[in-house]
Amino acid sequence: MSMAAMSSGDSAARTTIPQHRAVGVLIIATGVLSLALLALHPGGDAKTFADVLKNEASNRFVDGIVHGGFIAVLAVQLVCYVVFSARLGLSRATTIAGLVFFAMGAMFLCGSMVLDGLATPAVAARYLAAPAKIEFAKALFVLIGTLIGVLMPIGLMLQSAAIAMWGWALAESRLSPKLGYVSAAVGAALVAVLTMGFGASNPIILMSALVVTAGWAATVGVLLIRA
Repeated sequence: MSMAAMSSGDSAARTTIPQHRAVGVLIIATGVLSLALLALHPGGDAKTFADVLKNEASNRFVDGIVHGGFIAVLAVQLVCYVVFSARLGLSRATTIAGLVFFAMGAMFLCGSMVLDGLATPAVAARYLAAPAKIEFAKALFVLIGTLIGVLMPIGLMLQSAAIAMWGWALAESRLSPKLGYVSAAVGAALVAVLTMGFGASNPIILMSALVVTAGWAATVGVLLIRA
């Protein structure tokens, strides 16, 4: 190998390491931000459908920030996971599967976020001003709620499958095999739990899955920083 080639290789390695560290810090930040957005999510104790409309309409701005923020987080995470997948090795089928599953999961979750945080408050604000059409508003809320109840669990199932696949790829690599086995098991277990609870829309299961995905983002960040 010529001196010029060796010099070029050393230069590329020196450039790649800081990039991995920067991406690692970024994806950790997205994990923390997703938890902050989850905590900021507005609640409600409405007793009537009219109260539901009022709550949704009054929380329109906060809902937009929370759900729009989640969409932005998913977009940034996808970029970071491409870098992570390249670090693991795109020659592995498990790595590619992890990346594809995450991208598909992000697509379903973005659909859920748009409906839940942007469409629902807009519909509520519109029909709050038209009480004569409240029955039609109820039908729209049932439709939107049903779609959210399908999109969100599927999105989380796909992202859990991504964690399992990346964990498997990690177990096959020299980066952190033990962590890989644990991650694969956690991802597979989460897929099983979400599958068994599909249709029930149990908020505890869904929120727990979001916390696990945030924890995985932080784990990947640490791996990239140490890489």
